[in-house]
Amino acid sequence: MFSKIFLYKDNLINNIDQLEKVSKKKTCVMIKANAYGHGYSQIISILNDRIDYFGVSNQDEALQARACTNKDVIVFGACEDYKTCMENDISFALFSIYDAKNIVKTARKYDLNPKMHLCINSGMNRYGVKTEKEFDKIISYLQKNKIELVGIYTHFSSLTTDRDYTKRQKEIFKNYLSKLPNSWGTVTHVGGGRSIFEDVDVDMIRIGLEVYGYGNDFVKPVLSIHSQIVDIQNVEKGEHIGYLCGYTAKENMTIATIPLGYGDGLPRKLSNKLVVKINGREAKNVGNICMDAFMVDVTSINCKVGDDVEIMDDASVLAPLIESTEYEVLTNLSKFRGERIIK
Repeated sequence: MFSKIFLYKDNLINNIDQLEKVSKKKTCVMIKANAYGHGYSQIISILNDRIDYFGVSNQDEALQARACTNKDVIVFGACEDYKTCMENDISFALFSIYDAKNIVKTARKYDLNPKMHLCINSGMNRYGVKTEKEFDKIISYLQKNKIELVGIYTHFSSLTTDRDYTKRQKEIFKNYLSKLPNSWGTVTHVGGGRSIFEDVDVDMIRIGLEVYGYGNDFVKPVLSIHSQIVDIQNVEKGEHIGYLCGYTAKENMTIATIPLGYGDGLPRKLSNKLVVKINGREAKNVGNICMDAFMVDVTSINCKVGDDVEIMDDASVLAPLIESTEYEVLTNLSKFRGERIIK
């Protein structure tokens, strides 16, 4: 394959080591959206002996993860088929008494064991239990059916923007924790942004972006994207380059074509902004990025077909160019059609 994502194992291990030194707690690494674009199987293969839990967004992601690991896999979004999750020893979120009744009914019907993590809506207002009345109903119902909660958690919404709101979320969650049956041994955990740095008395921290090398000085980006030149064209002054006449040559130019595009997760918003490296020299994209390729100006660069092209080694560089975040840059790569290689 012409295009490759290189995954730097040492950087990933360094990130986990540093983050665990900070938290001193169990770790759940979020691998949703194809491990933030890095690749489920590759990230799991590196971290499988290093962490306790893997977190995903939906049932399909959980099944892909389960094919790669025997560690605990937790679905934090809504599930379509609780039976399939239970059959594959997959844990899942519990959002309401309605869910609890459906889960228990399914478990009893097929003689299966549900591994439920109760979501507390402490202020994110996305999922979960928001009132003590519903919480009490769920606990009472589970006790009646002799089923324990495996976990209970919340998600912080505004760690970097609103300390008072975060404090309120912590207090709400703490109140619910105090109401858990003492005999259950339920795992408590939090997540959301920089939650690893919060003083919260829980058993586990869920970590996402920082695992992959962003958000702190002591973590290192885990991936880089490389491709190669597959064609070189001479373009005369006044000619257009790419779809919709996305760039017009101001002088005679030499253009190299790189076989990677928005179909692989390279945002079209980077058109005429992206800068890559070829033979140690910077080359700027010209013309609109295509689904399968983009072009760069190599007029002043000594290069040939087959030469390596470094497209990205730091999502923080690309994020402001598309007026977004590293999250979007990386998760776009879940569509990447090249090879992922661990180095």
